[in-house]
Amino acid sequence: MRAQLILDCGGRVLSALLVTADGQQVPCSQDIRFVAARYVSADLLYEPRVAEAEDFIWEDALETVAKATARDFFQRARRIGLRRPWDAQASERALLLASPLAVLSSAVALTDRAARASLPRVAMALLDAMLDPAFSFLAERQIAFAEIDPIVILPAQVGRHARLVLQKLFRRRGFRPPAIVSRDLAAAVARIDEPPGECLVLDASDEHLHLHRVSIEGGENERRFRTLASTTWPALGWNHWSARIAEALHVTATAAFDRALISLLTGSPDSLKPRLTHGALQSALDDAWVAAQRNEIAGRLREIDVSGLRVLFAGELFALDAVRAVFGGNGVTGTPVLDQAAGGIAGALRWLRAAEERQLVLVPGGGLRVNNFHGEAIELVSPEQLPAAGEACFVETDLRFAGEAAKSFVMHLQWGADQTPEGNATLCAMPLELRRDSNDLRLSVHLRRSRSGRRLHGTVEARMARGVVAAQAQFAEELEVRR
Repeated sequence: MRAQLILDCGGRVLSALLVTADGQQVPCSQDIRFVAARYVSADLLYEPRVAEAEDFIWEDALETVAKATARDFFQRARRIGLRRPWDAQASERALLLASPLAVLSSAVALTDRAARASLPRVAMALLDAMLDPAFSFLAERQIAFAEIDPIVILPAQVGRHARLVLQKLFRRRGFRPPAIVSRDLAAAVARIDEPPGECLVLDASDEHLHLHRVSIEGGENERRFRTLASTTWPALGWNHWSARIAEALHVTATAAFDRALISLLTGSPDSLKPRLTHGALQSALDDAWVAAQRNEIAGRLREIDVSGLRVLFAGELFALDAVRAVFGGNGVTGTPVLDQAAGGIAGALRWLRAAEERQLVLVPGGGLRVNNFHGEAIELVSPEQLPAAGEACFVETDLRFAGEAAKSFVMHLQWGADQTPEGNATLCAMPLELRRDSNDLRLSVHLRRSRSGRRLHGTVEARMARGVVAAQAQFAEELEVRR
């Protein structure tokens, strides 16, 4: 079999795992200030004081960055104030930038003409520089990129445009197009040797906590993992828990504290790390702290029917034993949480190698939704309504908008299984301007499924009164990954 490179990205930590052609698992490491780091912070920092200097000239600095390669990108980007967390020049005042994948997943960014023209190019340059150490790890071992099958693990809410940029990046590097797997499914496949059943995967973004119910089906030589339902708990993500941990340590929750916490969890160097230790965390996040946090979210915990379910954790937040304990984890895991997703995929590949007739199918689940910008993602097409392989269907619905002032808005189409917009992936965003004499809009969706059944193509058309076309858009979505 071919070698595989498994990259877990999209969160605040990057990790990579190489599975060689003979089945060996080799963690990819990166040298940071003479320390080999298995996990690396994905944070990007900006030093505004750099641009405030009297002799700073934006045109000259940008020209320097434009000439940068992936290998020296961050070294040159220091001239415009861009830093990595372990950069010795990064101060406590440095601002945390949104990740390129998060920005590319934003409906607002996609509707801005200037941003839409430059964002993919800028985001690709940033991502290429961030992933370059993993690619260099392969090159140092003289492994041809064309002989490797890349697998990229992303949170379920990373949008279609972000994934397209990643795919283009890998093709430019000489890889085959990567298989993209949502992190909830990647964590669930760690249970591939267990009998069929269901599990609950918890994954946290910066702002929110995402819960995914995943089914495990199949016989002796087939395993099928499918996301049945997803739920988002607003304001219970990394930022919430970072603030709670800071309170327990009697310090102020700041971006600098976040950096130190991530550095401690990943084991990578950071100038602020000595202010925080594992001993201090264990002392502050004791049983009393865990009980207090459980009491605070007791109502939400009761909403989870976990009877008979295995609860799995994905993402850097749950690398803390105390946070896992708040949600019912026992604090002990056979695989480090930061390796849970990549390790799950690696285990699934090992299971596949055991017999040629074996097959693995990963189905993200969900359907087509529209964001009503009132905290809901309304389902337009459910999974059961999707066309069969090789077939097409047509869906039409009328939408009515209340209010006199809001005539301009963005029609935000999503893909996912979550009733909350923050838990779904952006498919496309269409700027619309309603006529003054009408608040009605007719939305028409044409869907066509590929013959293999793995991909869905869609065309969306929004019409105002009297059939006037207000906007059109096209999209494509991967319905499953087969190996």
